Amino acid sequence: MSLSNPKPRQRMSLLNRFVRGFSASRWLRGSNGLRQLSEGGNGQEWLLARHLCAYTVLDGAAVPARKRKGFVEMALARWSPFADTQSHVEWVGDRAMAWAWSRGRVLAGPDGMELPQPRRVLPESMFRGAPQVSGEQLVQLDEGLEGRVWRDNVMVASRWWSELPELAEWNEFRRGAGLSPAAAAPDILVSELQAQPWAASGSPDIREAFGHYRGYLALAAAGIATAVLMALLVGVVALKISIWQVDKQIAEQEQVLDKIITARDDALQARAAIDARLALRPPAGQIELMGLVSGLMRGQWQLLEWKVPDARTLEVTARMVNPDPRAIVTAWEASKRFTDVTAELGKQPNSVVVKAHVVRASGKGSGK
Repeated sequence: MSLSNPKPRQRMSLLNRFVRGFSASRWLRGSNGLRQLSEGGNGQEWLLARHLCAYTVLDGAAVPARKRKGFVEMALARWSPFADTQSHVEWVGDRAMAWAWSRGRVLAGPDGMELPQPRRVLPESMFRGAPQVSGEQLVQLDEGLEGRVWRDNVMVASRWWSELPELAEWNEFRRGAGLSPAAAAPDILVSELQAQPWAASGSPDIREAFGHYRGYLALAAAGIATAVLMALLVGVVALKISIWQVDKQIAEQEQVLDKIITARDDALQARAAIDARLALRPPAGQIELMGLVSGLMRGQWQLLEWKVPDARTLEVTARMVNPDPRAIVTAWEASKRFTDVTAELGKQPNSVVVKAHVVRASGKGSGK
């Protein structure tokens, strides 16, 4: 007779599914697109294949801690081979391990469609193996292999190969890292994808700490959400009881019915007055207009000037490569949010000035 109890395991399974709902789903972005690694209900986290990244190490010993973010951004802008650089940086003492990649290439989907921006992008390298005090490694990746040279928990050199490198290629990599040639390439290190990214010793990462305690944080968030929901339910019950008491008092005191009707009429008049004033609001707020314009301007463009001469008029000056005024007018008019649209080439090179009257979105401003 079995003494095992399936209920704890069932409760744990339900708990795991509940926690996954607060975690991001994890995907591997490789040469063949996206491959899902784990499920989640809170956005997407991408692991970026090594061959899509460029790698370098930055020395920030002479840079104060409060200025290091700006230092890294400036250094990567000079070093990166990509025009649309995105990056991830891991600090180890005064040195920064930096991976950079092309945003456009990473987000390029099938048929030229751009994929949605994930919540976070991390290099695949950080999920295989672990930092070393010293030494060299040849790590098996999902696609190809990565050569690594470590000093004081810093990966001072990294190179990707699509297949096992020849000894001459391996020694060239070693010489670039300041090592003497070897008699043979090291054995391939096969490392499965880890649940959490490694962080070098001595450089605690708040994101890794969040990853370790994500389950507890999810439970805490669930507890808070439950408490808020219970408070709302209690409020609803109390409101229902109050309404029932009011209805009972009205039934018992019919003599005050005229006063109630008068109060209701006054309230309706006040509401009509409020609706009339709401109708005088601008057709759209600044944030809404910026979102509309951002969606209508095609291609790469830069906002130079934003003017709102009055509540119903918008003037935008933008810079873009080979601006097409006719296409801009067509797109703005087709949105049904702008009329009397004009687009003229600006005085500055590759600039265009767009003027239009703003139209209120259908169903807004009625107060209903």
